[in-house]
Amino acid sequence: EEPQSYRDLSLALAADRQYQPAIDTLYEVVAKPWHGRFPDVEIITLAELNAVIATSGVKLDVSRIEPRLIRNLPLDLRVVLTWDADNTDIDLWVTDPNGEKAFYGHQLTYQGGRMSLDFTGGYGPEEFSLKRAKPGKYKVEAQYFGDRRQAVTGPTTLQVKLATRFGTAEQKEQSITLRLQGRQETVYVGE
Repeated sequence: EEPQSYRDLSLALAADRQYQPAIDTLYEVVAKPWHGRFPDVEIITLAELNAVIATSGVKLDVSRIEPRLIRNLPLDLRVVLTWDADNTDIDLWVTDPNGEKAFYGHQLTYQGGRMSLDFTGGYGPEEFSLKRAKPGKYKVEAQYFGDRRQAVTGPTTLQVKLATRFGTAEQKEQSITLRLQGRQETVYVGE
């Protein structure tokens, strides 16, 4: 019932080089209508679908995918934030070398960075994307705004994937996992 499970499975399949089942499952996220509490999930997933198709190095059956949706859009920089607790609001912040911070309240930067819509009731993802990155440091933070869940499982854990040259053969990716302590906490993820 939630797109994040399909997306997580798909990305695990792609990491295991099971590209056909990966794109088939990613397309389920893109094509299926989801509840309004999952804004932009299909757009973020569509970028991942196209990146798998473009970088797999094998011929994949894309016949069931709407042809107008097949177009890889490589990025110099991509940051994706997810978390493991439903009904939780964590905000992704990315500050570029100019000192400009992209977040839900400032979604488009002068340099061309784009922040996805704010997830306030799911597991994410929230995504920052930048087609042409200016040289320099990009500071990545996560702000734990709060939650409306019954906390039986303990603190929320967030996962951040940092990718350079996303959607190309030169893609480099780093994953960071952090456990949050409390509401209104801002954590430095990396740069």
